[in-house]
Amino acid sequence: MDTIKGGIIGGGNMAAIHSAHAIGGNLFLGFISAVAFATILAVVSGLTLAGASAVSHDLYANVFARGRADEMVEMRVSKYATIALGIVAIILGIAFEKQNIAFMVGLAFAIAASANFPILFLSMFWSKLTTRGAVIGGSLGLFSAITLVVLSQAVWVGILGNKTAIYAYDNPALFSVSIAFIGIWFFSITDKSENAKKEIEAYEYQFIRSQTGIGAEGATSH
Repeated sequence: MDTIKGGIIGGGNMAAIHSAHAIGGNLFLGFISAVAFATILAVVSGLTLAGASAVSHDLYANVFARGRADEMVEMRVSKYATIALGIVAIILGIAFEKQNIAFMVGLAFAIAASANFPILFLSMFWSKLTTRGAVIGGSLGLFSAITLVVLSQAVWVGILGNKTAIYAYDNPALFSVSIAFIGIWFFSITDKSENAKKEIEAYEYQFIRSQTGIGAEGATSH
């Protein structure tokens, strides 16, 4: 395996590439490099499209424009969001250049799990979940996860150059997921609005429909 000054050329993220070269020579090296390059392109393009779609359709069209957005304007917002997300990704890629990719992917999944998993789980199995509880609890999970990642060893020390990390653990999920669950539970049971009552009453129907498929055979207008 190619090394320089006792370390792998390109850092620990290049271990698979150098292993391919050591095992199969230039032919296997070229094959693995092509697979890695294609995978990176697929993941980056998929995430960019998903992010741009979320910004243009979910945030702009449904939140800011309240469902009255023009399709041409929505498409323009999607293009601007794609450029903005690309710039942010490049900046973060440069900042985290020396970090282990596998570890950073784990942190990204931890952040997603903190914001999404509690809402999805409770929406399927807890009859008292409300929209207010889901929004506030999911937001608490998201922001707590991001905060703990920034205060962890990987960012607080590795990127920002501080001597010691404020958050002693490598992964935020143990605390951020718990915060999300508690937030969803608390803000749901304290929601006494009329919408909350309607959502609780509708749970049994949607639960039966999700488990059996009854009532889902017809087309739905969007």
